[in-house]
Amino acid sequence: MNEPRRSWLPALITLTLLCVQSVHASDWPGWRGPTGLGYCDEKDLPLTWNGKTGENIVWKTLLHGGAKRDQDMTSPGWSCPIVWKDRVFITTAIFPEGFSHKERLPIIAEHHVLCFDVKDGKQLWNTVIPAGKIVTLVANIYHGYAVSTPVTDGKSVFALFSSGVLVSLDFDGKILWREELPRLKDSEPGICSSPILFDDSVIVPGLQDMGLRALYKKDGKVKWEQKTKFRNTMSTPALIRIQDKLQLIHYPGGIQGLDPTTGDLLWTCKAPSSQSSPVFGAGLLYADACRGGNKGAAIDPIGNGDLSKTNVKWESRVEGVAGSSAIFVDGYIYRSSGNSFIRCWSIKDGELAREINAPRITPSASPIATPDGRIYWANPGKSYVIKANPKLEVLATNDLDDDYDFTTAAISNGRIYVKGRSYLWCIGKK
Repeated sequence: MNEPRRSWLPALITLTLLCVQSVHASDWPGWRGPTGLGYCDEKDLPLTWNGKTGENIVWKTLLHGGAKRDQDMTSPGWSCPIVWKDRVFITTAIFPEGFSHKERLPIIAEHHVLCFDVKDGKQLWNTVIPAGKIVTLVANIYHGYAVSTPVTDGKSVFALFSSGVLVSLDFDGKILWREELPRLKDSEPGICSSPILFDDSVIVPGLQDMGLRALYKKDGKVKWEQKTKFRNTMSTPALIRIQDKLQLIHYPGGIQGLDPTTGDLLWTCKAPSSQSSPVFGAGLLYADACRGGNKGAAIDPIGNGDLSKTNVKWESRVEGVAGSSAIFVDGYIYRSSGNSFIRCWSIKDGELAREINAPRITPSASPIATPDGRIYWANPGKSYVIKANPKLEVLATNDLDDDYDFTTAAISNGRIYVKGRSYLWCIGKK
């Protein structure tokens, strides 16, 4: 459990990439990177940057709907950037100008997928995606129209919008297919979870009436759909090898493991009801309520059927988390709590190891761990970099001052890409 992280992290990334899809080491193809767990294989990333002075800012590109033109928190959207080779992809949702926030409520924001050159931030293309015919308009500031992070396999880009639209585009911005997904009429409007890829399919969480749904990448037709009432519009699933079997781990009102090929349910666990993305380490899965609760728990995912009474190893109080996920490093679970704390717990027993005051740390952006023992909370607002040990030593604090801090960074080839309200940022050593 206390083995130095640099010895096992590359193996974890390599194993995950071999199991999931063909990804170059420098690519950041989807939510929380190539593993879906927030791990990065890059060392010696920039420790410091500054939006006002330009320190270690390689480039910044003004986004449409940016320049802090108003206080509408759903524009240009809270989705995160992804990177493949020489391209950065983002999604945005832009309201027409000249309307107050109240006047916009009956209006569906215009959906966009954009592509930029990693060298200089030049916009290569901007494709407008026709919105879906949603049942309820998205008025919740936590659930804008462009919150889901896109995903790519190096050939196509798949993007999900909260109007119920899933779209596939080629690398020139041409729409290959577009599908409108069924929604629950009585659901809270909006979607925060992101699509992921497995084999020949794109797996979509949280939109449809019956749990997860897998669509063929080639045409968007349904491959399988999960026949369960468990659903979650917040949590993005991850592909994790449990013993000798690759499982799709999802947190819909609890924790469940599925066969990603068929969608068959392998096991469930009722504790806790989580809205964060999966955390895996030392043979245990960790989940916490993320938003609207105060409980975290670790479970042993070995077994079949309902594991609620037998496999919950510990439960712990987790306070003030909102929209972000945690990360496991060297026997400890790290996460931001509220807008002023970083905390870590022992994976062994759930005991709080330490907490430190971290003013203005985002409760919504998720951490990224590197092989040289750092954890980055990099986002458009105030960012923290700490040493990955229970002393929680702060190595640097940085600020882009780009108005909000809800997006998580992408990392590729020694650079950190951050989507703010006004700009798309590229951070690198200069």
